[in-house]
Order: sequence, then C-alpha cells, then structure tokens
Amino acid sequence: MILGSLTSGRLEVLSGISPRSAAVAAYGAAALNLVAALAMLLLLKPGLPVEGSLLENRIAYLHLHRGLWWAGWLSWHAAAISLIAFYIGFAAVAARSSPLLRILALLCAVAGLAADLAAEAIYMGLAPEIGSVNFPSVERAAGLLTGYLGNGLYALAGILLVFAAARDLPPLLVWLSVPLWSAALGLSAATLAGSTRGQFWSTALLMPLFIVWTWLVGRWLSTRES
Repeated sequence: MILGSLTSGRLEVLSGISPRSAAVAAYGAAALNLVAALAMLLLLKPGLPVEGSLLENRIAYLHLHRGLWWAGWLSWHAAAISLIAFYIGFAAVAARSSPLLRILALLCAVAGLAADLAAEAIYMGLAPEIGSVNFPSVERAAGLLTGYLGNGLYALAGILLVFAAARDLPPLLVWLSVPLWSAALGLSAATLAGSTRGQFWSTALLMPLFIVWTWLVGRWLSTRES
C-alpha cells in the first residue's frame, strides 16, 4: 500500500510534464552530451587510463592542467543531469501505459546519477592529490563507479523506458535503441573487465548513437504536442 501510494504520487508529478517540455529536455541532453564527448577528447583524455597512456604522464597532466580537468568533468556533470531530465520527460510522455516500468527506470537512472557524480568527484578532488602508488587504485575505483555502475544503470533505465514505450515509438527509434543500449552494456562489461580497448570502442559507438537517438526522440516528442 505504501509503495502504491508513493508510485501514485510520482506518477502524478510526471503527468504535469508536457510533450514540449520533454522535447526540450531531449534536445538539451543531446547537446550537453555532445559537449561532454568533445570535452572527453580535448580535456580529459590525457589524464585517463586509455590504451598506450603512461601513469606518470596522466599524473603530470592532472597537476599541470587542473582547471581543464575540472572543466571537463563539470561538463559531464551537466550531461548526466540532463540525461535524468530527458528520462523524466520521456517517461512522462512516452511510457504512460507502463507505470511500474517507468518508475523502476527512473529509480535506476537516479541511482546511476549518484554513482556517476561520485566517480567524477573522485576524479576531480582525490585523483590530483594522491601519489603514484595509490593513483591506479583510485582510477580503477572511479572508473568502475562511472563506467560500470553508473553507465550500466543508465542503460538499464533506457532499456526499460524503450520497452515501456515500444508500442508508441516509431519503429526507427525502437530499432536504433538496440545498438545504442548494446554499446552502453558493452562499455559496462569492458570497464568491469579492465579492457581499455573495449572501453574506447564502445564509447566511440555509444556517444554518437546516443546523441543522434536523443535528438530524434526530441523531434518525435515535439510532434506529440498536438
């Protein structure tokens, strides 16, 4: 009974979100994740354990370019928060016929956000302060929090929402979500396995797919206003 009333309260809040607002959230998520992807390439990559990188070079980059390092992770903060806003809008407009699935999806998404922001806080605040002995362990812990746990929960949330809305979504968006969420799950698996090559290629596939798919969802949501 308590769970039912909590669920009902959450759904009542979602019912007040318009398709136009949901579309704006989708466009915002696409734009901010594009910015974050560029920040990963231009600002964060020299400090991350990618294939071929050297530990001493990563540590030196964090010490010499802390402002750029922080700016890069702040862009990922914004991207993560925009993803939750997008999921909320999507759940409110596209998945109205599956109340339990959309509540479960949003709970997974918020849990993913907590793990993601915790990892990024470790990268920003702790990693630049520690020596070379403990640095790999901190990198590994932060990477598992964001790449495995946070990303995995985001992917699970997205899968649940698409499943809940599959009857209403255009077939293109349903089918395009298959490689999208497969790449996201592949990133989680590669992170857990410690495969830098797997992380690189899954991310290289995931980010363009997510940006395009979210933008297309925004276009579809904008047509729901009528």
